Amino acid sequence: MPARGKARFHLRVWISVIAIAFVFSASSLCIITFDNVRDYRNLDQKMAESNVLMTSKAYSEYVLRIIQKIDQTAQIILSEYREGHAPLDSIVKSASSIIMPEYLFQVSAVNKNGFLIFSNLSKVTEPIDLSDREHFRIHLEDKRDFLYISKPVLGRVSRKWSIQFTRKIINKQGEFDGVIVLSVDPSYLANFSNSVLLGERDAIGLSRYDGAILSRVVGGIYQEQYFGTVIGSRPYMSALAPDAGVYEAESPVDGVQRFVGYQKLRDYGLVAVALFDKEAAFARSDQALSTAYLIVGAGTFLLALASLASALAIRAVLHEYVIEQTMNAELRTAHDELAVAHACLKMREEELVVLSETDPLCRIANRRRFMTVADAELIRHRRYRRIFSLLILDVDHFKAINDTHGHGVGDAVLVALANTIKTRLRETDTFARIGGEEFAVFLPETDVNGALSLAEDMRQAVSRTCIDAGEGRTVSLTVSIGIACSHRDSASVSDILNNADHALYAAKRGGRNRSMVEGNHTLPV
Repeated sequence: MPARGKARFHLRVWISVIAIAFVFSASSLCIITFDNVRDYRNLDQKMAESNVLMTSKAYSEYVLRIIQKIDQTAQIILSEYREGHAPLDSIVKSASSIIMPEYLFQVSAVNKNGFLIFSNLSKVTEPIDLSDREHFRIHLEDKRDFLYISKPVLGRVSRKWSIQFTRKIINKQGEFDGVIVLSVDPSYLANFSNSVLLGERDAIGLSRYDGAILSRVVGGIYQEQYFGTVIGSRPYMSALAPDAGVYEAESPVDGVQRFVGYQKLRDYGLVAVALFDKEAAFARSDQALSTAYLIVGAGTFLLALASLASALAIRAVLHEYVIEQTMNAELRTAHDELAVAHACLKMREEELVVLSETDPLCRIANRRRFMTVADAELIRHRRYRRIFSLLILDVDHFKAINDTHGHGVGDAVLVALANTIKTRLRETDTFARIGGEEFAVFLPETDVNGALSLAEDMRQAVSRTCIDAGEGRTVSLTVSIGIACSHRDSASVSDILNNADHALYAAKRGGRNRSMVEGNHTLPV
């Protein structure tokens, strides 16, 4: 073959080889780069879904604690009123001094005909017909005795927007005798947003099963204008939907595309919802995608230049090697970033677990953690017959401290109390804040005498504590303590807590600043 022919042949061979190498290299670059971007995006989605679900769960537990506290107040008022121990205004005032939270601004009662007969805000001098209210019609027509939660309404006496928590009044003959109404400021249900970090378009909300919005916060801003707005059908509204879940949807309120995590409160017909901005969730992976386009574009351009330089085939191969090494470095960087993101996700999960089991003010266990420990110990008690005791502590005249010195001093009182109590407990004891000014102590391997001795030590230590209220003022405080011990017939931790609670109320009625064991055995000041 002539030399020219051989040259043409070799040229065609090299052009073919270079073309094949170009196609293969460019395709590999695209596949590897965009595959890593896809993995990065999947990780962002998993992180967003996990965070939004855990946030909705934490918010549901916050709302559940509020509802249980309100329901407890309502049932105490109803019980005292049904027994006729005192006029309704005295019962409400007494309940307020013991357990009524600060966010409950009105208690009222409606008779069986739908007329207002009592309000703690002002004396009822003329009949006000409330028979058209939703909560009255529900309790009148439904035979069940349950806590009903209304849409936000404008009070005809208070002239304030409120969510009304109601229970029916049943007389001694078992007949419907009216409704007790506890009105709560809707904004209180949104205070949970103060404990979490929300993005500009992230939101938390609370709605009923019928879609009525009870509370909504977007980017830390409370949105009162959506009171009572009924949203369209959502996946969690179906009776067949699980109690918790995550999905993507466009908000019917503001049109923002978000990840939505929800947690149902089936007993109350409510849904706690957390909504995280999808655009913000994918911000890092979107940036990675832009970088990938730059990398792929640059790589393809360089490969094209190498393909045109048929006379520099070996240089093109070396250039391809450099590109490959660059890509390997970028892959290692992406892998390291994925590892860091995974570590951040795990840390975030651990932080949310701690948040869900820790009281944010006093930095001690919350009611959920306390009940978990107590339930486990009760199982141990039943199996091995190991004794334990429970203490419930309540700050005496705490409402008066708040009213006189403000909530800042009230918070300082709770923190000082917690710090004082912690120094007197063993590592095996569990100390928790289970309500506004109510605390509980779980004492394993402790009989009633040991519990009573410890309670007295704590009570005396607290009575020696003084809090600086500013401007040269100090606040002294005392506590009342109820004590209960495990028994063979203890059915549940709630039963033992109720025994301790009754002992606490007995200590309150006995003059406060004292410790009392179930069965009215007491050590006064």
